[in-house]
Amino acid sequence: MTEVTRHLLETLRTALRGQPAAGRLWLGYSGGLDSSVLMRLLVEAEIPFTALHIHHGLSAQADAWLAHCESEATKLAVPFVAMKVAVDRKRGGIEQGAREARYTAFAHKMDTGDQILLAQHGDDQTETFLLRLLRGAGVLGLGGMAQHRGIGAVDEGKSLLRPLLGVSRAELEQYAAVNELRWIDDDSNSDIAYDRNYLRSQVVPSLRSRWPLNARVAQAAENMREAAGLLEELAGEDLCRCGLRREPFGSSIDLPIYRALSAPRKKNLLRGWLAGMGAQMPEAAHLEQALSQLDARDDAAVEVHLGERALRRYRDRLYLTPQLPRLKSTAGESEWFWDGTATLALPGGWTLSPSPAWPAGEYAVRFRNHGERARPRERHHSQTLKKLLQEYGLPPWLRDRVPLVSRAGTLLAVGDLFVTAEGPPKPPIWTFLD
Repeated sequence: MTEVTRHLLETLRTALRGQPAAGRLWLGYSGGLDSSVLMRLLVEAEIPFTALHIHHGLSAQADAWLAHCESEATKLAVPFVAMKVAVDRKRGGIEQGAREARYTAFAHKMDTGDQILLAQHGDDQTETFLLRLLRGAGVLGLGGMAQHRGIGAVDEGKSLLRPLLGVSRAELEQYAAVNELRWIDDDSNSDIAYDRNYLRSQVVPSLRSRWPLNARVAQAAENMREAAGLLEELAGEDLCRCGLRREPFGSSIDLPIYRALSAPRKKNLLRGWLAGMGAQMPEAAHLEQALSQLDARDDAAVEVHLGERALRRYRDRLYLTPQLPRLKSTAGESEWFWDGTATLALPGGWTLSPSPAWPAGEYAVRFRNHGERARPRERHHSQTLKKLLQEYGLPPWLRDRVPLVSRAGTLLAVGDLFVTAEGPPKPPIWTFLD
C-alpha cells in the first residue's frame, strides 16, 4: 500500500468515525476525478454505499457521462442510482442552479438518517473561500464549506459529509494514477468565463507559488466559523430578549425592543431568525432594505420579502412568515364541502381540522366576501367581521384567508377564533403547514 493510499484511507475512516451515518450511506458520484477516487477508497475500505449520479442535462455529453458512471460502478459491484434534474438558470446562474437542483435531488432520494458523501477537497475549499471573499461574503460565508452538515428538512436527520476536505487535489491525482482510475474530464472546467475556473487557472497558481494557500485558507475559514458561531449565539440571545414567540403563521418578536438594538445587531438577529426557520440567507442589500422599511411610520403596512420569507409588522410585533401565495378565485373553488371529521386542505398551505368537541356533519367552508357580520357566542350583538377580526388580533395579511364554517347557510365558526351561538362549544383547528 502506498503512502498516499494509507493517508487517504485513514482520512476517510476518521471522518466516518467522527460523523457516522444512522442510516444508509450514499456517494455523490459525478464521474470526475474527485468522486472517482472517493468511490474507489470506499470500496477499498470495504464500506457499503450506493453511488448516486445526478444527470443535469446541461452538456451534450451528459448521457455518455451517466453511462460511464454506471459502467464504473458495475465493475466495482457498487449499487448505482441515477436521477435526472431540471436546472433553473434564473437561480443565481447555471452553477448555482445546478447546485440547488443537485442538493434537492440528494435530499429527495435519501431517507431519514441517511448520509451522502461528497468528494470536495482542500483546493475546492480554497476556491470557495476566494470566490465568497470576492463576492463580499460575511463571516458565515467565509467559513467555507462545512465538513459535515444537515441536508433537507431539519427534523429528518439527513446529513452531508465531505471526508476529503483536508487533502489536496494533488494527492487525489497521485492516488488515481497509482490505481489507473478512469474518470470524466468536463470540458466546461477549462472555460474561464466561469468565476471558479478563472480563479483556479489564473489566480490560485500565483498565490500558491508564494504561500501555503490551502493551509492558510483552512485556518482563516476555521477562524470565520468560530466568529460565525459567536454571532449565532448573540442572535439567539437577542431573539430571546425580543420575546421570540411561535405564531400560527411564522413567528414574531417585540418591535420596540428590536428597534433599540444597533444596526449590526438588528441584521445579525434577522440572519439568525431566518436560519432558525431554515431559510436561505438574503443578500446584504436586502437586509439593508428591510431595516429601512421597518423604520417607516408606525401606521405603514410593511412587507419586506427576504427570499422565501417575508417581514411584516403588526401591533408592535415584527413577524417573519412564509410568503403568501396569491389566492385565486376560480369558479367551483370558492366553497368547499367538509364532513367535520377529516382534515380539509385549503388553498395556500392551510388546513382545517375538527377540535375534540366538533361534531361530524355537512359543512360549507369559504373565505370572506367582505361585508359579513357575525356574533360570537359570548356577545349580545353582531358586528362586522372586519371589526371582529381586528379585535381578535388576527394579522391583516391573514384576514382574507380565515375560513368561515357554515351549515345550512348559518355561520358556525370563524377559523379558530370564535364560534357563534349556533356552533359547537369550540372552534375547529386552523393550521398552516410550513
